[in-house]
Amino acid sequence: MKGVIVVGEYLGSISLGPVQDFVQAARRTRDLWFGSHFLSEVSKRVAESLVADSAELIFPHPDSLRGTQAISNKILAVVEADSVRHVVKRARDAALTYLRRIAKDTLQKLQDGLPPSRDVVDEDLFFRQVDDFLEFYAAWVPVTGVYERDRKRVEALLAARKTVRNFEPNPGKPVVKSSLDGARESVMRVYPGDEILERRLRSKGIRVGEALDAMGLIKPLSVHRPYPSVVRVAVDSWIRAGLLDESFRAQLRRTSDVLQMVADKVPEADVVSRMAEFHTAASHVPSDYQEFPYDGKVLLEGFFEQEEFKQLAARDGELARVLKDEVTRLQKLRPHAPHPYLAVLMADGDRMGVQIDRMQRVENHKDFSARVSEFARRAQDVIVEHHGVPVYAGGDDVLAFLPLETCLQAADALRTLFESLVGTIATQDKPSLSVGIAIGYCREDLGYLRQLAQQAEHEAKEPDRNGLCVWVQTRSGGDPIRVRCRWDEDPVPRMERLVTWHQKAEVAHATGYALEGVARLYGRKASKDIVAGELRRALRRRTLPGERQLADEVVKEIESLFASRLQAHEAHAGDAMAALEVCASWLKLGHWFASHTEPAIWNSRGRAHEEVGT
Repeated sequence: MKGVIVVGEYLGSISLGPVQDFVQAARRTRDLWFGSHFLSEVSKRVAESLVADSAELIFPHPDSLRGTQAISNKILAVVEADSVRHVVKRARDAALTYLRRIAKDTLQKLQDGLPPSRDVVDEDLFFRQVDDFLEFYAAWVPVTGVYERDRKRVEALLAARKTVRNFEPNPGKPVVKSSLDGARESVMRVYPGDEILERRLRSKGIRVGEALDAMGLIKPLSVHRPYPSVVRVAVDSWIRAGLLDESFRAQLRRTSDVLQMVADKVPEADVVSRMAEFHTAASHVPSDYQEFPYDGKVLLEGFFEQEEFKQLAARDGELARVLKDEVTRLQKLRPHAPHPYLAVLMADGDRMGVQIDRMQRVENHKDFSARVSEFARRAQDVIVEHHGVPVYAGGDDVLAFLPLETCLQAADALRTLFESLVGTIATQDKPSLSVGIAIGYCREDLGYLRQLAQQAEHEAKEPDRNGLCVWVQTRSGGDPIRVRCRWDEDPVPRMERLVTWHQKAEVAHATGYALEGVARLYGRKASKDIVAGELRRALRRRTLPGERQLADEVVKEIESLFASRLQAHEAHAGDAMAALEVCASWLKLGHWFASHTEPAIWNSRGRAHEEVGT
């Protein structure tokens, strides 16, 4: 975490961590959310301590300390105090106090309902790891009256301080390593064959035999908040489309009742988990998720051949049979099984550092902080309005899970919100929002899905920022489908048109692959006139059912897409064939969306967005 403090005639900066390693050590969506949430809460305790010491917060904005929104790992403040060192120490103590309180609450929740003889945690090692978790750095400089220079100087000092790491001795113990974080030892005591203990741990979200370090244990047991699994997000559109039919609604209720029986009677089978109850918008979960508050993996095709179901059948054969029958009846009410894919969205502001470096007064920076804070607060609502769940929205960063049908509109809505709040602050090098969307298999490793989203976000920023990048990695593997363009090319309406045409069979599914074939045939040496001619020839083939040609409006759209990509590539020393390959990727992506989304939900998303706007 990073922050700035002025005490009398001093400007100081504080940095907390760890960040990436801690957040990424997650096997469930709730763990991933909690990693970000927890670090944000630690940041708030530091900021609140500074305010208690008469600090005037600059970044984050004071309003961000209220409510459920996250704050980023950067803090800026002005302080009136006798000693900078004492102010910093109190801020650090506030963070440690919060951390230890959460740790004690975790142990209490774990031991609830267990006999005292079953001590499942090595408490000495547990609290040693808790005390060793926090990374805290600070630096400060005398104020000279030139804010821009003072801020840059203190940030440079802080960066130098962070290179001088504190390496405290860690005696460790001869036990197994954590399954989430191999750098730390497991604090779990093993009781082989203790079925009572196994059922109790499973009911708390801890798998049988799982080895967890202190922070890995805190993640599933600390804050009680509803959080859907990635599978639930993936099947949401399938469920919402089915809810249009009353017979589906009735069967969904019967299926839910059986799932609740499984969760109550055989929790150790790992067949289903239930999302906690929620009643307010502050939960940042779409309200209609309560129609089916389970993880949803039982709805996926092939689930009854998986090991989880076999475990249930071995423990309670009759209950397993009833579950299979009810799910099968539910699936028969829809024309197909749920598509097992979801979108992971990552967004990040462009040129933010440039804007901060140009600020010559504290008041300018405070206004900038207020705008960024408002974006973070409203970004969570944008995600929920599009039937997604935010993992993190702090500063100019957003991470969220979304159904396929709404991910493009959500990205566009975030971009529009960012431009209206933050982009208007400058006329030169205006801040913009680059968004990466990675689409992957819903039961893929969370770390892998997040890595794909990071790569998509990185590509969205290259070469000229203000971009959108969509990256589809299919379950079967192979090269991903990748599309990148700038927001000022209006990409979302164009992709929506392509998807709709594919759904209506106005574009042959092989058109994109045909254009790729042209690119392979000519290589990189063809002129743009030759490439344009080959494009026209490919589009005029009779490739549609009934030996029909593409409609004129479809041909014009694809030729317009090629022209825009050609212009973009020429601006960055590209060639015509590269533009044709991008055009092919757009068509392939449009066909993929058309094949893996719910038409009823896809075609209604615009109306739903208009209702939200009004």
